[in-house]
Amino acid sequence: MPESQKIVELLQGAYINYFHCCQIIEVLRDTEKDTKNFLGFYSSQRMKDWQEIEGMYKKDNVYLAEAAQTLQRLAQYEIPGLKKQITKNDQVVSDAIKKFADYGKQSEDAKKQFEKNVQKMGLKGVSLRAELLALAADLPAFFEQTSKDIQQLSPARDYFKAFRSYMHQNSAPESSILPLLALICDRGVDVTTYEWKYHQKPDRIEQPNFELLLKDDKKGSDEIDFGDDIDFGDDDGGIDFGADSVEIDIVADDSGAVGEKVASGQDALSLLENSEAQKALKLELNELLAFLSMRLDDETRETGADILIRGAEKRPDDVAKVTDKDLKAWIAEIERVLKEFENPQKIHLFKIRGCPQYVEQVVEQLEKKRDMEQRYKRLQSLMTDNQEAARVAVSKANAELKTIVESTRLLQKQVEAEISKKYNGRRVNLMGGINQALGGV
Repeated sequence: MPESQKIVELLQGAYINYFHCCQIIEVLRDTEKDTKNFLGFYSSQRMKDWQEIEGMYKKDNVYLAEAAQTLQRLAQYEIPGLKKQITKNDQVVSDAIKKFADYGKQSEDAKKQFEKNVQKMGLKGVSLRAELLALAADLPAFFEQTSKDIQQLSPARDYFKAFRSYMHQNSAPESSILPLLALICDRGVDVTTYEWKYHQKPDRIEQPNFELLLKDDKKGSDEIDFGDDIDFGDDDGGIDFGADSVEIDIVADDSGAVGEKVASGQDALSLLENSEAQKALKLELNELLAFLSMRLDDETRETGADILIRGAEKRPDDVAKVTDKDLKAWIAEIERVLKEFENPQKIHLFKIRGCPQYVEQVVEQLEKKRDMEQRYKRLQSLMTDNQEAARVAVSKANAELKTIVESTRLLQKQVEAEISKKYNGRRVNLMGGINQALGGV
């Protein structure tokens, strides 16, 4: 084949049709003119081959059938397909832009939620595990102060006891009133759960060592190991008290005397640290609160009958000396103590001191909230990549559509011209789907 740039361009197309053959023959008429004999025929095999192809196309109007089939394929499939592809990728770009903004908002919300949770628990959020354990290590000071606050309620308990005796005309039942509250009022924080349960002091106390929890390594098992790696000696470190779901057996040391009373595990904890004792204490505080609230309501009611009764009845001194102001002060103090025990931060810290695995649970929950910010940022980055990929696809599809539309319009004109020749030059227009497919491009 001659080195003709025009022929090279024609042969680089996706397909060769009749009209390409005609153009190639026209080029060859110029490049192969030296092979033309006096009869007007070409001796060039190239020319003969292309003329033969042209003749085969013209036989039975095959070239028109092929062109019509090509136009139909372009109008029904390829052009609509590219348009749909462009529309789809445009939608991908729009969705990616919207999701990018949504993920940015969710990332900011996740950050604020994490900061809110950290602030609520009194943490800085840098080293969650160490900060939680440090807060839990400060609980003994909280228990010490709380026991002092409870001791301030001793007059309220005495008033409860005196009023019951007064109501029963000095023949009150022998059952103890608020025994746990009385124990704390008398002894303060230094009362073990063992003594409360068994009504006798232990010979020896084996307090769990909370300091070992301050190690940075995390336990891989979900079970709590109270084995060799935990020292149950007479250590003056922090006190480890367990969550409600953890049961710790009391094990006596074989090296002690026979029948020796040993308080270990949960029983070695103080009353305020032990979860079971805490529940009992809150019940007693609520009982005392209900009594004092009822008495305050009775004392401040201003109906005629109430005033008459209060003026007529003769109360003992330990009941009569209590004023409305005293009742209000006791009620406020009880409510404050109960509020401290119901503090969400304190509830977590109570469980942390008794259950090492709970530390990891809290840290895991907080880290999940913190990781949500980075997760949404990664999704933002993914949406940026999706936008770029979709835009590239749109650009490529637009270029391909432009080329196909130009080729289709050219083929349409060529077919119209060929049909016009068959009808003595009458004007021919191809109508229908071809124009619809080419419209708007």
